[in-house]
Amino acid sequence: MSLQASEPLAAENPLREPESIPYWMLVAALFALAAFVFFVNLWRYGLWEPDEARYAEIAREMVESRDYLVPHLNYLAYVEKPPLLYWITTLSFDAFGINEFAARVPVALSALVGVLTTFYFTLRTYGRRHAILAGAILATMPLYLVMAQVLTTDMMLTCFTTIASFAMYLHWREGGRWCWLGYLAMALAVMTKGPVGAAIPIVAMAGFLVWQRELRGVLSRFHAIAGAALLIALCAPWFVIMTIREPGYFDFYFIGEHLRRAFVPDYSHAESFYFYLPVIVAGALPWSLMVPLLTWRGAPKNPARRFCLGAAILIVAMFSASSAKLIPYVLPAFPFLAVLIADGIASCIWPQPGALRPPDTRILVESGGLLILMGISAAVAAAIANHLRTPYVIAARPALFAIAAVFIAFGAVATMLFLRRRATLGITAVVAAMAAAFFAGTFARIELEPLRSYAALSRAIAARTSDASILCYHRYVQGLAFYNRRRVMLLGPRTELDFGSRLDPDANDWFLIGDPALYEWWQQPGSKIIVLDADDLDRMKPQLGNFELVASEGHKRAIINGATATSR
Repeated sequence: MSLQASEPLAAENPLREPESIPYWMLVAALFALAAFVFFVNLWRYGLWEPDEARYAEIAREMVESRDYLVPHLNYLAYVEKPPLLYWITTLSFDAFGINEFAARVPVALSALVGVLTTFYFTLRTYGRRHAILAGAILATMPLYLVMAQVLTTDMMLTCFTTIASFAMYLHWREGGRWCWLGYLAMALAVMTKGPVGAAIPIVAMAGFLVWQRELRGVLSRFHAIAGAALLIALCAPWFVIMTIREPGYFDFYFIGEHLRRAFVPDYSHAESFYFYLPVIVAGALPWSLMVPLLTWRGAPKNPARRFCLGAAILIVAMFSASSAKLIPYVLPAFPFLAVLIADGIASCIWPQPGALRPPDTRILVESGGLLILMGISAAVAAAIANHLRTPYVIAARPALFAIAAVFIAFGAVATMLFLRRRATLGITAVVAAMAAAFFAGTFARIELEPLRSYAALSRAIAARTSDASILCYHRYVQGLAFYNRRRVMLLGPRTELDFGSRLDPDANDWFLIGDPALYEWWQQPGSKIIVLDADDLDRMKPQLGNFELVASEGHKRAIINGATATSR
């Protein structure tokens, strides 16, 4: 995708390359790039444990029961998240059938909308070249790429908080009705992942207004009271109904899932304060490593730069201050980072009105070297895979070699182009390298399926019997219910099923306590399947008697009982 297009606001530049491609073609190329990398191979690997299988099953049960009010997991109330992701996934299931592609479509679409939103914001606040560049950078950031194909709430939250934040800035800049779009997007974000959906754009805009010293009159300027009323009107009914219908919901969700998760270190996913710094560096490669090379000082002043910088810092700080940390939580900061990096790169390529000094494309030569270094690192990792403790690198070895070849080849091309002062083509080579590397990486995800998914095991059980009772021993396998279209029994920690099990009058029939209860259940009439670890199976063989191995995947085994079965 070439960035060569006319920019009416730009001054004459002796380094400018031929303006031969119409701008609409560049926009179409950006859309095609994002659509390709977000949707490619979505259907070719099973749902990964635990999140993808969990969220897909919740949506599947909504389709089955047509109860869209209370989310259910394994036919028990599951209230850790608001329902918007599940609602949209049910629409995808209705349109495409109940399968992996349909489950991931809403997330891929959210990523695509996030890129287009970032493009449009940058177009209005910077200009055409900046807009194409910001969209392409966001679409090729590794963390954004990966999460665009993973069924979780994080990408949809990022989509709506990006819309809300940028709309609020445009309202500050242009007035009009932008704030109403912002409040609507906040409501959708809240219905995706809770109050954090409103907190992110509010913190981003408030920080900017403090920086600008423009807090006076902010309530009337942004119609804050009416906006808050709209936000409450759109979101509160579902939370109120849940509080009334599900005893203990308020304490579980608002106190536990937000206050305890944020402030109690041992409640969930505790990590160090600086946890997100390496996440951002790795998740935005190679663009993050280019940041020290860029010279924003040569660019004219633009309040959008201050807004994006403040928003990125505040979002990272907000999630860093929370006790609970997971890698995807920081994803909402990435659209702001993409705009900032695009601004820095553009200041090194194209002159702008009011620029303090002429651009210098020579500092971008190092980006080609960064790609080559990334390629060498991937090749080394693949070469020493057998000596590493993780099986993931071994499984992904062919894809790693392909990624290495892509980075090295495109890195050499980019270096040559930058040395020849063909900067836009050089950046295009970097974008193409990331897209091609991610395409190769999707095949690694296919190879990694046995390590991260129990789809094959679950399908084997479904193919063997449609009426057997299924029990998970010591760990609830999320994919079993999705692929077998039925409820699963459990012996062991109830984890995410705990809240719903406390409200279920039939919980004793579905949750066994202790091995004796398992053996008693196993001997009762009827077809039964146990999914358990291989070590547990070896230990329990004498008590289980006759059984047949139905399937195995990783360290998991599925066995079926029966008088005619032979133990293995």
